[in-house]
Amino acid sequence: MKKVLLTFLSFVVCTIAFAQDLPTNPEPGKCYKRCVTPDVWVNQDVTVQVAPAYKKLKVVPAQYRTENEEFVVQSAGQELSVVPAQYETQTFEVVTQEASQRLEKVAGSTNTTTEEMMTQQGYQELSVVPAKYATENFEIVSNDAAQSLSVIPAKLGSESFEVVVQEASQRLEVVPAKYETRTETVVVQAAYTKLETVPAQYETRTETVVVNSGGQRLEVVPAKWTTENVEVTVQPASSRVEIVPAKYATENVEVVVQNASQRLEVIPAKWGTETLSYKKQEFGSTLSVVPAKFTSGYQTIEVKPATAKWGMSDTPAVDCQSNDPNDCRYWCYKNIPAQNITVNTTELATDAQVITKPGCDQGENNAEDCGMGTYTRRVVQTPATTRVIEIPAVTKTVKKTVMVTPPTTRVIEIPAITKTIKKTVLVSPATTRVIDIPAVTKEVKRTVMVTPPTSRVIEIPAVTKEVQRTVMVTPPTTRVIEIPAVTKTMKRTVVLEPATTRVTEIPQVTATMKRTVMATPPTTRATDVPAKMTTIQKTILTPESTRVVEIPATTTTMKRTVMVTPPTTRVIEVPQKTATYKKTVLASDARVEEVTVPAVNKTVTKEVLQTKGGLTSWAEVDCKLVAYNDLNVNWELGSATLTAASKREIDAKLLPVLQNGVSVEIASHTDSRGSKESNRSLSERRAQAVTNYLISKGINSSRIVSNGFGETRLTNRCSDGVSCTEREHLANRRTQFRVIDAE
Repeated sequence: MKKVLLTFLSFVVCTIAFAQDLPTNPEPGKCYKRCVTPDVWVNQDVTVQVAPAYKKLKVVPAQYRTENEEFVVQSAGQELSVVPAQYETQTFEVVTQEASQRLEKVAGSTNTTTEEMMTQQGYQELSVVPAKYATENFEIVSNDAAQSLSVIPAKLGSESFEVVVQEASQRLEVVPAKYETRTETVVVQAAYTKLETVPAQYETRTETVVVNSGGQRLEVVPAKWTTENVEVTVQPASSRVEIVPAKYATENVEVVVQNASQRLEVIPAKWGTETLSYKKQEFGSTLSVVPAKFTSGYQTIEVKPATAKWGMSDTPAVDCQSNDPNDCRYWCYKNIPAQNITVNTTELATDAQVITKPGCDQGENNAEDCGMGTYTRRVVQTPATTRVIEIPAVTKTVKKTVMVTPPTTRVIEIPAITKTIKKTVLVSPATTRVIDIPAVTKEVKRTVMVTPPTSRVIEIPAVTKEVQRTVMVTPPTTRVIEIPAVTKTMKRTVVLEPATTRVTEIPQVTATMKRTVMATPPTTRATDVPAKMTTIQKTILTPESTRVVEIPATTTTMKRTVMVTPPTTRVIEVPQKTATYKKTVLASDARVEEVTVPAVNKTVTKEVLQTKGGLTSWAEVDCKLVAYNDLNVNWELGSATLTAASKREIDAKLLPVLQNGVSVEIASHTDSRGSKESNRSLSERRAQAVTNYLISKGINSSRIVSNGFGETRLTNRCSDGVSCTEREHLANRRTQFRVIDAE
């Protein structure tokens, strides 16, 4: 309500201060508003922390439990016992004479075959098939086709036309016109053109015409033959085999009658003791809490900054000549001090904290052996091992026949037998040679059009005639009496159809002549000549070879002692021994449970100057907006809640007006049903509902004035006690807006 009063007072002050000034160059039918622009204030919420957040700490002491733990007091080990080797006697065979081979000769064989041999290759003989010629008629153009032009003269005719010999004029009753006689040239025959024929030009040219086309004839070039000697193998080269026997020698061989072996000797393990430490008791940390400390303070918040406003002086000026004392008062821009509010606050000096002491502080100088215990354990220092003692092998010497050089064969070459025969060989095959026959030509004469016929345009000037007519020199100046023009009918010659040319085609002159052309080109015909064969006898040898005959080895049976199972050791496991000790274990260390006490804030609303006022200007205002404009807002009976359709109406009609920077008044009315107090309250709530919706759309509340008039401004006769229809009551139940200020 305070903002509404400030806006209204600003409007009144502007009206008083500038009532005598009017806008320059106003347009008819336009509305204008001039006012000192008010300061635009917006409310801003400031959150002040009156008590800070801090922590409350609670110590939960450490918890312990007792556990039993087994420790190894004697390590597991192994002892060894020897398992002796096992032997047996085996029979084995010794080769006293190794297996060998001897060679046996397999005699060769001779076969005689008959073979055909080509003594002369097959070839082709060529014979010429001469070309075929035919005589054909062909036409030669002796005179090219041309065109001749004949002139079609223009057609002239006569027509009647009117020539104005005296122009239409005006005669005046008071001042007669002045006339004079002038000589004027009139076209009695229009200019036209006629065509004159320019004949074509011809000349005689000499041209060479082919009367017998060029052709070809073929001439056979015979094949070339020669005789050469060919050596034919009638018996191929071969070889015979001669056996070289194997060579033998006797050598001594040592045979093992008892294999080398080993026996094992056990070296026992060595034992010792060692002392080990373990964690006998665990200690938790000791925690102590130091609570948070606070101090008192305060904070000053400026809820409205310092500003100024225009004010009128209490007394008029001494030398005021106006009857209205308000015209002579001084306008002062008076300071308005800022408004502050003091908020008491609590400030956190030091937050709560925890002091931690290690669990082993009970020990002397916090020694590392705090809570430690010891025990003795027997361990193997050197494990049991075995020592291997070698037993050498027993051998015996025997004699053995060994093949030093295996049997081989020696090849003796037998040369081939050849025979010389004669053979005819084609050196170069038969071909054809092309002999060109030149074409036969003949010179003929024919007439050729060099320049085609054209037409030349000859200008014929127009024919004119001088006639006399009366022309008005000085027009009349008073009442005009029309005098019709005087015309005269004359004849003149005009072109009905312009001259043209007619093209006459002159056919070309041709002459029929004969010439010989090659119908079928010359070719060659190939005649196959078969190859000549000669039969000769040929001996084919199968060479002799050798067959390997195996000679088995000679063996002697002997006995020897063999170790079937080698000596081994059997491991005897010595189990480990354990003992149980008690120890104290930390189940959970001392900890601090932290609870955060949130900060206490207080919200203070302060006014912030958004736009500085104090400027004066004229602004055009839509005349329709200066008066009240209806909003099609349908309120439910007794309700002040906007429907979705009503919000769309405000968005479409009222929001665009406010976005132009003006201030508006929202006025809401009710019908006469109900009490006056309840109707005024309902109308105010409806106007405020529209205002709240506009603020939610980003419109500053300082630019909106909401008024509820209840049933005080009825638009029809439907007052209290008058019977009306629902439609008539609906006309009174309305919401309106108007522009009250334009910046």
